[in-house]
Amino acid sequence: MKPILHISDLHVEPVGKLAYAKANTARRMIELTEWLKHHESEYEAIVVTGDLSCDGNIDAYHLIRAVFSSLSRPSFMVPGNHDRRKPFLESLSSFCPGYFSEQNLSFSVDLGDYFLFLLDTLQPGIHWGAVPDAVLDKLETELEKVNKPTLVFSHHTPVKPGMGYMDEPFGNAERLLDILKRHKNVRMCTGHLHRPVTTLTKTGTVVVTAPSVSLQMLLDLTPKGGDEFVFETPGYAMHTFLEDGWVTHFGQLPFQSDFSGPWPFVNTINPDE
Repeated sequence: MKPILHISDLHVEPVGKLAYAKANTARRMIELTEWLKHHESEYEAIVVTGDLSCDGNIDAYHLIRAVFSSLSRPSFMVPGNHDRRKPFLESLSSFCPGYFSEQNLSFSVDLGDYFLFLLDTLQPGIHWGAVPDAVLDKLETELEKVNKPTLVFSHHTPVKPGMGYMDEPFGNAERLLDILKRHKNVRMCTGHLHRPVTTLTKTGTVVVTAPSVSLQMLLDLTPKGGDEFVFETPGYAMHTFLEDGWVTHFGQLPFQSDFSGPWPFVNTINPDE
């Protein structure tokens, strides 16, 4: 089995505009395109866990569509708190096939060796995430039917990482983790934290968070943490199922990083629909 390549938190702005007045994320997409093409033989599929844009700009989504449509491997995406569902669907619907509804873009994919379930945790205008009961009903039903290695993806993480402002609520976290704990072949994979983080929950589920491909959260584990970014080396996660179970490797992307910062997330937007 080839691994699933997991990337997150692109925060793309249209060409000519800097994300948070500092990051040229449009240029980063060009760099990412070349890297993804060069390594296509190494992964089965790509999953992007949210915050594809900074504010739901349709031009940013068109740029993202151009990048991922140029690849031979399949790509799958769900929105994060900085995305807008309507323009996301307008430009990127081919990357979320069979989505639950226009109000929630959750969907599942059977890749043969793997089963993927992507949860849409976006709440318009709110930084933290939630999963509706109706979507968890669908997740519960599908996991009962599946007897193969399974990855459940979302933008937000249902566990608190000890990073100050990022220690947020997650609507329906208890029910979600209760569902996942019944299935030994399931791993949950998230974004949002802009850092590689691994958590073993009290219920026994492993939750793995991929770093950002654009900018990393300052590692500040005080109550004031989680509100600044630095230009550390961007990264990704690779999830693969081996003889002993799920294994996740974190990798670094060979893009120029000057390690400057910390910088504040200026003009940040959690868009309303």
